[in-house]
Amino acid sequence: MISVIGSSPGVGKSTLCRALADWLAGFGVSVDHFEEAEVLTRRRLTELLRLPTRP
Repeated sequence: MISVIGSSPGVGKSTLCRALADWLAGFGVSVDHFEEAEVLTRRRLTELLRLPTRP
């Protein structure tokens, strides 16, 4: 699992993650890339973190 964290908008976190996911997928690595806003839509993550789910 790779997580990129930063406090400022527009510094390239999403761009870096998207490029890294694409690069790894190019080598045949199974990649499940999702944006921060999608975290609570992932049932398994909400179970692990004990968070309420969003529909």
